Amino acid sequence: MEEQLRDIGNKAVDHAQKLGAEDAEIYLYMENHTSVKFIGGIFASRSKAVKGFKGTIARIAEPWIKKKGIPIISSGTKAGVGIRAITNKAIGFSSVSSLEESRVLEAVEEAVKIAKIRPPDPNWVSLPDPRTPNEKGGIFDKRVADLGVDRILEMSANCCVVAGDFDKRIIQAMSMITADSIVFGVVSTKGTEVFDKGTLFSAYIGTKGKSDGEEVSGGDFILSRTLTENVAPIAQSASRKTVECFGKRPLPEKHVGTVVFENESWGQLFSVIFTAGISGYNVQENRSVLKSKMGQQIAKENVSILDDGTLPEGVGTTKMDDEGVPRQKTPIIEKGVLTGFLYDNYAARRESRESTGNASRRRYPTAPYSNQPLVRPSNLILEPGSSNLEGLLSEVKNGVLVKGSLIGAGHSNTVTGDFSVSADNAFKIENGAVVHPLKACTIAGNLYQALNSMVAIGNDSRTFGTVINPSVAIEKIVVST
Repeated sequence: MEEQLRDIGNKAVDHAQKLGAEDAEIYLYMENHTSVKFIGGIFASRSKAVKGFKGTIARIAEPWIKKKGIPIISSGTKAGVGIRAITNKAIGFSSVSSLEESRVLEAVEEAVKIAKIRPPDPNWVSLPDPRTPNEKGGIFDKRVADLGVDRILEMSANCCVVAGDFDKRIIQAMSMITADSIVFGVVSTKGTEVFDKGTLFSAYIGTKGKSDGEEVSGGDFILSRTLTENVAPIAQSASRKTVECFGKRPLPEKHVGTVVFENESWGQLFSVIFTAGISGYNVQENRSVLKSKMGQQIAKENVSILDDGTLPEGVGTTKMDDEGVPRQKTPIIEKGVLTGFLYDNYAARRESRESTGNASRRRYPTAPYSNQPLVRPSNLILEPGSSNLEGLLSEVKNGVLVKGSLIGAGHSNTVTGDFSVSADNAFKIENGAVVHPLKACTIAGNLYQALNSMVAIGNDSRTFGTVINPSVAIEKIVVST
């Protein structure tokens, strides 16, 4: 497949030059995708919706019901090409969802036409110069590439059964398991001609519980470059996270003080806000509070953050970024001091510097080849501390533990860092221990102030998309119910 993409890329580059483009870049992408979303049986006998003789029959039939959920299957190949053509510092972009030569060449013609009628971009310098990609990229696991619908369906159904068997108060379970294998490459008139491939396996299990009229929910997931054969532990964890929420109480009064964010919860805020703030382009466009703070102390000394596109098992690890620039390690914060930003080629050239290998075209739900590159982290890592989650809790006399998904994290202010989110899975902490779950809470604060109020960092790092972070304990966070 790589040779096919290479041949198409070279023909597209030649065609662009014949049409008068001064420079051209061809991004080629192919993805084989298989996923199964399985909605497990809703156990009416457990929720007491069915009583008497019918309820008895429902209980007898429960093992059968559990295995007869509703599967939603998605499987197929996504392939296409994105073209940037440059004429007189004007950029024309076009894309096509095909690898057919005639259609690709038509898209090249469209990109060149657009470039010839667009005004010049005063900040444009040139495409990246060719560089040798890293010897090692991300992991390609043939087991993931070969994973078929039948096997994924079996795994998904079993997850729902395991989740339902964990506790009789679980009345519904849903699982979604996905396997992707990807090949991509960049060919340009500058001489760049690089390719890489990789795999990604993910599993999510969500559960709902009911007891004495109270309904609660929770979930868990894994995200990996390799196949996880046994996903049952994630199903059990999802149900555990659900049933621990029974018996919710309101906060007696607004809490302003220490909040312990479990890794998943902190990861959502970290990935939305901080990744925007360290984009060199956003800094240039005055869309980051970190502008003019290079070399300054912006976090506590226990905070160190880097982006590592060479991390062996990293979800975002590739030989090169989506402009063909080799991935690298880039320190962002070292012992609380701001030391660097992330750059793609465009933002880097504006400052006469080298790209940090952080150009990305991957923006859900669109296909990568339909997007122009923007600055994005590869594997943004908040370096862990020494304590596990229980150790963080043991140091809190009066506080709140926030777990699971945060509603509204995506609407945080990525310029100022302000956030106000809702947490359905929060817990009261007293004298170093969790005492009871809380009714839905509003959690408010500022991420950059939080970096200066991070009293402890855990050692339980997990991957959440392009970020890897542990649980953290932060002061001066506002919580109310």
